[in-house]
Amino acid sequence: MKTKLTLIAALFAFCYGHSQDKKYTDVQIRNYSKKIDSIIVSEKGKMNIELDALEKNFKENKISSEEKQSRRSEIAQKYEDIINGKVEEQKNTLEAATKELVKNSVMGKSSIFEELKFSQNNALLSFRDPKKTKKELLESVDINFSLGFTNLTKSAGSMALFNKDSDVLFGKSTSLTFEVRYTNQLGSLTSPIFYRIGLGGRSDGYRLADSKVITQTGSQISLSDFSLGTLRGSSISNNYVIVPVDFVFVMNPKYTVENGEKMLDNSKGNFRLTAGVYGGLRYLSQSIVQFENFNGNRSANRENINGSANNFLFGGKLSVGYGALNVFIKKDFTAAFNDNAQLSNKYGIQIGLELLYVNF
Repeated sequence: MKTKLTLIAALFAFCYGHSQDKKYTDVQIRNYSKKIDSIIVSEKGKMNIELDALEKNFKENKISSEEKQSRRSEIAQKYEDIINGKVEEQKNTLEAATKELVKNSVMGKSSIFEELKFSQNNALLSFRDPKKTKKELLESVDINFSLGFTNLTKSAGSMALFNKDSDVLFGKSTSLTFEVRYTNQLGSLTSPIFYRIGLGGRSDGYRLADSKVITQTGSQISLSDFSLGTLRGSSISNNYVIVPVDFVFVMNPKYTVENGEKMLDNSKGNFRLTAGVYGGLRYLSQSIVQFENFNGNRSANRENINGSANNFLFGGKLSVGYGALNVFIKKDFTAAFNDNAQLSNKYGIQIGLELLYVNF
């Protein structure tokens, strides 16, 4: 098994490194071609201005035909030398980049591990091509894993995170979220505001308090005492497919200039405030009981819950972060459980950290 995993990792690393090098080569060639075209168009325009002025002087009999021809040759030679000089500079730049690429490939420096960057562009890990331009860094796709400590409150507006009247235990009840997100700048290149939309999954696990377990009768659930041995743990879980939509505000914007364009410098970590909403569709709810029976044998029972958990979820999120560190609080505006659930609190709230934020 370990050998198989090693081979898979090596294959992925090779493919990733090869694709990144190929992408870099293609970009360099395209940029080189664009710059050469730009140089020729620019210098040819300047040359035509001088030739038009020369032609005007000839028509006004200010210069002779022989002088016109001589000056015309001098102008053409001047701009030919200028164009050749600038093209040679671009050629040297391309050759230097190509030599570095070949060297890295021969020396084995194009592996995936060379692409890992810590705390770059607000990510804990980054698989981004380090040769991307500052403009390209303003758009990203990332994978985010987050862990929150969750509780239940009495209403949509309640922010009682440490609610002691809840039927679940705060600190032992957790929410795990996985998201794939697309982020882009909102407005001009200097705008400090970004929008982000994603797709992912969320699993809320509520640890029941006071040694209670879930009892299900038809479509209704209630809490009861455990009587089959020694209770080791009892919880209820709700699992959702979620769609988050966030707006990210960079609070300490820094700017740079690239190819004559001023833009936000998103190549380094920054301080951010994020506000957003999320919607979810529930696909599974379960009651989980772990216990030790009267014979001393450990066991676990799982039972699907039907009819007492709401199918739709909607809530809001606020977070603050710097670099790869992000602290968030989420509040569900819809109840996790409906009237068939005999629970005193039904609206979720959580606080947590983004544990692994990887961008590409």
